[in-house]
Amino acid sequence: MFNMFNEEIIKSMMEVYSNPLFKNGFNDFFQKMQKEGIESARKFWNLSPEKNNLFPGASELFEKLVDFYIVLGFVPKVKYDEVVKETEKLKYENTFLRDTIKQLQMNLFKEGGEKIEGVWKDVIDHQLEMNNEMAKSFFELFRELKGTGQ
Repeated sequence: MFNMFNEEIIKSMMEVYSNPLFKNGFNDFFQKMQKEGIESARKFWNLSPEKNNLFPGASELFEKLVDFYIVLGFVPKVKYDEVVKETEKLKYENTFLRDTIKQLQMNLFKEGGEKIEGVWKDVIDHQLEMNNEMAKSFFELFRELKGTGQ
């Protein structure tokens, strides 16, 4: 029962973390928390009157620990740099694809508009032709009726 409960918790946490909105928000929150925590610790350390009384070189040790903590993070710096580089590449490719699709849509709309304009012109021309034929037929019928004296 206890193992099943742990597995369910882990599964539900994985489901929540797989949600992109939560994942982005959590990562932003963690990075902000980490940065503000480091800045607060530095301020506190610099304000503390006993900072150099602990042992010689305590300030330098603290700065080294801060640097270590920054580098430690969830992901090694090399991997992080690779991901940032890949993200920039994907953003560029995404922009390129959007622009290409936009251009294709504009060309498609332009061609479609030209075809619709041609069809509309043909319909109007055909309608005018039919109106002229109807007027001719009406006048011919009127002449015939007038000619017969009715």
